Amino acid sequence: MSSQIRLVAILLMIIACPSGGTTASAQEPILLHPQGKEAIYSPDWNRGVRNLAPSFNRLKPGEHRRPFPEEEIDVVSENIGLWIPTIRVDKTVWDGTIEFGGNGTTGNTSTSRLFASVELERDTRKGELEIDLDYVRSKAGGVVNKHHTLFDVGHQWLKDGSNLSWFAELGLEFDEFRPFDLRLTANGGIQKLFVDNEVTQLSWRFGAGMSQEIGAVEDNVIPEAVFGLILEKQLTSRQLLKVDFDYFPDWSNFTEFRLEAEGSWRFILDEDHGWSLKLSALDRYDSTPGQNRPNDFTYSLVLLWEI
Repeated sequence: MSSQIRLVAILLMIIACPSGGTTASAQEPILLHPQGKEAIYSPDWNRGVRNLAPSFNRLKPGEHRRPFPEEEIDVVSENIGLWIPTIRVDKTVWDGTIEFGGNGTTGNTSTSRLFASVELERDTRKGELEIDLDYVRSKAGGVVNKHHTLFDVGHQWLKDGSNLSWFAELGLEFDEFRPFDLRLTANGGIQKLFVDNEVTQLSWRFGAGMSQEIGAVEDNVIPEAVFGLILEKQLTSRQLLKVDFDYFPDWSNFTEFRLEAEGSWRFILDEDHGWSLKLSALDRYDSTPGQNRPNDFTYSLVLLWEI
């Protein structure tokens, strides 16, 4: 659990404070903007116990507080019409999506499942930065049967007029049902876009990197090769298909490898407000799983909100 908290904290720091962190104390504004503009005020909890209304009224923007620019949004109040403390995202800097879903049963059987995902990207001076966070937890009969967090940061260096680019990626993986506490991956290489039109973008990538399973019986650093294929296809004006496949063999023994394949189909429900329906699947294969099964397959059908 501590690994997940650290991963989420890293993401929030990157999103909220790209130019440096700030320290917030009780009754002081929590600064989530690089120019020092306030985002939220923490409530007076002692007063709130005695009377909730005055305490939570302090959370509402007032005349003495400078509002955020029009291009910035409160991701909660924008969609449910109720202002509550939350992270605000600068739409002039970041693009991306937020997904959240869950289901469950009770009675003769008891099951529950929670899925959340955040994908963000922004332009940099030399290319594009991407951040991806996925969280899944499910239970059946009161017993957890799936629980993992995946965090990836990548940068692609682009050059005008060229279909070749360089990439570098860093990944952290926590999985309660894998024979390690945390897996660290890092790789980089070259990527070529060889189909690029209004409907289809298809590219391949090749590179090298490493992985290390922290807390495993064998926690040696493993040198890996990287072979990948990326497809984006606009099926209709409202439907988008994405497929991402990566093969990570051990440089010293290609019979030991990892596979990651992810596909998604997105159908736009409300283009004006950024709501879509998304069906996605993620398959992670490890040829050296220890006592566990080598294949781990996750699928979801969720509402997606585009920033």
